Amino acid sequence: MKYRESGMPIEELWQSFFNPVDTLKQMDVDKNIRILIDIGCGYGTFLLPATELVSGNVIGIDVDEKMIEVCENKIQDTSISNVHLINGDISTEDTIEQLKKYKAEIDYITLFNILHCEKPLYLLQSVYDVLNKNGKIGVIHWNHEETTPRGPSMKIRPKPETIIEWASKIGFTLKNQIDLPPYHFGLVFVK
Repeated sequence: MKYRESGMPIEELWQSFFNPVDTLKQMDVDKNIRILIDIGCGYGTFLLPATELVSGNVIGIDVDEKMIEVCENKIQDTSISNVHLINGDISTEDTIEQLKKYKAEIDYITLFNILHCEKPLYLLQSVYDVLNKNGKIGVIHWNHEETTPRGPSMKIRPKPETIIEWASKIGFTLKNQIDLPPYHFGLVFVK
């Protein structure tokens, strides 16, 4: 699936927008999660902190091989042992095949700043199909405001109500909506 230009800022600016541990906790990431999949793991901003919050493993997936390399380098500098990286696309058969063996334990999937893709319903359906029957997804996206310092163009940037509508069509139920100042919002859905 084509992932359109996200306006992803350089790592230092990106990290200034979040306290990753606090953000993940607000998004219901906790020890009840056996496997968390971070789709579009990027710089590892949320991937690496998630390894400390879940009881099991974290799987980072990114279509950009350079981002996988960035995460691999960061992991090598730590004692983290519960993370696995996949250079792939959650909506392709190859990646789905790699995840099938984990399906019963996939309790949480992140879709952080990614639902501006060309086929958001297809992406949500792929995630729904991989997630276990009681699983959750966490969605973070840029506020739909011109004042954000980066982010995808306004014409492809989804509003919270649009994402809620898309997720409902797939079969997800909204559990929580969170303001993540200064530039983002969060949504937690259950299957």
